[in-house]
Amino acid sequence: MVAEDYSAKPTVAAPLEAENQTERVERVIDGDTFKLSNGQNLKLAGINAPGLHDAPTLTQEAKKFRKEIWAYRNLGVAAMTEVESLLKLSGNQIQLQSDGEGFDDRGNLLAHVYVLAGQLKEGVTPDEATLLKKKDRYEIFVNAYLVKLGLAEVLEEGKSGPYGELFLRLEEQAKQDKKGLWEESG
Repeated sequence: MVAEDYSAKPTVAAPLEAENQTERVERVIDGDTFKLSNGQNLKLAGINAPGLHDAPTLTQEAKKFRKEIWAYRNLGVAAMTEVESLLKLSGNQIQLQSDGEGFDDRGNLLAHVYVLAGQLKEGVTPDEATLLKKKDRYEIFVNAYLVKLGLAEVLEEGKSGPYGELFLRLEEQAKQDKKGLWEESG
């Protein structure tokens, strides 16, 4: 999928109606932002995956991680590809859990996102933190999974949110393992 600029405000701005609301993803905008079938943009709460668009923010974030812009953008592509592969397992269906904030400053709905899948990608095993076995299906906590892979950092609001402890533990492990964002540039 091709990344798309999402700087324009979405046309729909409806808060989550219920916990564990099910929605369909129309397309992946980048590693942490989706367009839902109802027209609403959704951003994964508490985390930030590398961006894909040329912007001052992209340059600042690349410098923060001591990466060349192209290398940082490649991590963004990896995050987007990972999300797309998870969505494929669920037929683009996701379950949303409110983060309590509602919307970010761009008008994106903020949520914790879960994918339910009958199978996992080859080489991926349940870990009781990001991939849980539920009867005959797997529940994949997308926000935490990206942090675990080193493809997203924990934002300040994510540190104090309901999954702060989990996010920080997964980020620390990714740093120790030098994964993704934490891989040393050569």
